[in-house]
Amino acid sequence: MSFRWFNFEKVVEALVAENVYHMNVEELQTYAKEVCFIEDEDQFSAMLNFYHNLGMIVKHRSTVILKAQWLIELFKMLITIPPFNKAVRKRYLKSYLNSISNS
Repeated sequence: MSFRWFNFEKVVEALVAENVYHMNVEELQTYAKEVCFIEDEDQFSAMLNFYHNLGMIVKHRSTVILKAQWLIELFKMLITIPPFNKAVRKRYLKSYLNSISNS
């Protein structure tokens, strides 16, 4: 692992600090070339695989997730059914009863 890879970690941290949680591989490679001076595509690919295996990033096809927790939260929102709270139930029941009594 080279010093350039550590610079890549700092780039990822800076992007996440700016609320950038996912990016296209080509965009990320541009950052790697300009900021980290990683010119070799094989080295860039090896670095992405290394950080993916560590769990620091998630690489899927042409997308790189820079903050794994963001992806977990996104999936959690997709699969979680919000509770049907009492206030909503009471409002729905009142509306239903009003519609029946008005007809």
